Formats: sequence, structure tokens, C-alpha cells
Amino acid sequence: MRTPAKKHTHILRTLFGFALSLLMLVPFAMIVLNSFKNKKEAAQMGLALPKQWNIIENYRAVMETGVVHAFRNSCIVTLLSVLLIVLFSALAAFVLQRRNTKGSQKIITFFVIGLIIPGQIIPTYMLCNYLHLKTFIGAAAVLTAANLPLGIFLYIGALKSIPRDIDEAAILDGCGTWTLFFRVIFQLMKPMTVTLFILTFMNIWNDFGTTIYFLNTSENYTLPLTIYNFFSTHSSDWNLVFTDVVIVSLPVIIVYFCAQKQIMSGMTSGDNRQRTDANIAYRGQILTGRILQGL
Repeated sequence: MRTPAKKHTHILRTLFGFALSLLMLVPFAMIVLNSFKNKKEAAQMGLALPKQWNIIENYRAVMETGVVHAFRNSCIVTLLSVLLIVLFSALAAFVLQRRNTKGSQKIITFFVIGLIIPGQIIPTYMLCNYLHLKTFIGAAAVLTAANLPLGIFLYIGALKSIPRDIDEAAILDGCGTWTLFFRVIFQLMKPMTVTLFILTFMNIWNDFGTTIYFLNTSENYTLPLTIYNFFSTHSSDWNLVFTDVVIVSLPVIIVYFCAQKQIMSGMTSGDNRQRTDANIAYRGQILTGRILQGL
């Protein structure tokens, strides 16, 4: 049982966490509330409720500036990059983790270094321009390469909790290499896949420094670039600026809240190693049996 001192400490920590959460919500509340106000009220940047609600007028005015087209561009770049990151990082991590050699360990170290060394956009842009990788393809290639170290690092951690016995059992039962990976191992890494998908989705969706070089025309603007362009045109219309920020942030918020349980599951999947190994081994046996039935 908890002593009175521990109970008071727990209550204080809970209150502190709650207060900190409210503090983090203040900027978001200010953006949302000011997107509902008229031009004069939004310029004050306060947290008071609008005296005159201009929700439909503000959002209609922003939508008429080409936000829908920018949303399509953001979806193309983000989804293409995220799918490439998930595929390539999962394949690379599977090979590097299962081949426990000195060479693979050096390659893993090389990728981990990529997590801390910042990229240089100017030489990268010049290289992509020389290779004729422009617009969406160039942006997706650079964003994929920039996020591969994170994906490989996360997948290697997930693969360490998957027993090699599953690989051996599947191969002995007739599974090929690709069948083993895509229909057994990759299925067992689903929590980490969802975690990586959300992390890279948020990072690439909000990217500005890379896309501004490759998608530097109004026809190719993504949603974050529309804020830059929109602010230069409507710098005094803070109600419209806040509305544009809400529209840009809304897809990321929706995706995060829909998959937050999978994110926590993926990040904490290795807390209890024995229970995780036993659970994964059982699931692996079920998946292997289902695959063999379909062959």
C-alpha cells in the first residue's frame, strides 16, 4: 500500500502533468479560436471567444486560394516517401539484423550516424538536378533517404524481439525468402510499422526545407509551402493565416489520434522480452500454418 507521502507525491505529479498538458494546448487553442474570428479580432491574438463568428467565411476564403491542389501535392509526396521508407528500411533491417557479421554491424553503425549528422540541402539539390530528379520524384527521393536511418534503427529493434526459430521453422516448412519476410516477419512487425508510418508521415507532411527547393512553383506547392506563400500575400489577415494553419495541421492530428495506440504499442513492444518472444513465436506459428495452407 502507498504511504500518505507517496500518495501526495503522486497527486502532485498528476497535477503538474495536467497543468503542463494545458500549457501545451494554449498555442493550439489560440490558432483554432483566431481562425473563427474576423480580421480585427484575430489581429489581437487573444484566447477570448469570438464576438463575431466567421467560420464559414474564413475557411471558404482559404479554400479558394488553391489549398485543395496543395493538399493533393502533399498527399503525393508524403505517401510516396512514407511507403518507400517503410519498404526499404524493413528490408534493409531484416538483412542487417539477421546477418550478424562484422560487416553488417559496421553498416548499422553507418546508418545510426545518419540520425545525428544533418543533411546538406544545396549539394543534394545539385546532385538531384544532375540526375534529373526534379519536382515530386526528387523531393520524395531526398525525403526517403533522410528518413531511412530512423526506419532501419526502429525495425532492427523490433526484429531483435522476433526469435530466429520462426525463420528456421518457416524455411523448413517450405517458405521462400520473400514469403518469409512479407507474410511472416513483416506481419509480426506491424506495431513498429504503424509507429514508423506516423512518425515519418508527420515529419514529411510538415517538411519545408526540402520541398521548397524541389517544389518551388505555385502548381507544385505542398500545404506547408502554402502558409509561406499565403502569409506573404495576406500578412495582415491573421484570421486567414490562422485558418490556413488549421487546415495544414488537421490531417496530421487526425492520423495521429487514429493510430496513437499503435504508436505506444510499437515504442514499448520490447519492455517485457520473454512475454514478447512467446507471443511473437505463437503468432509466427499461426501465420506460417496459414501460409502453408495457401501454398
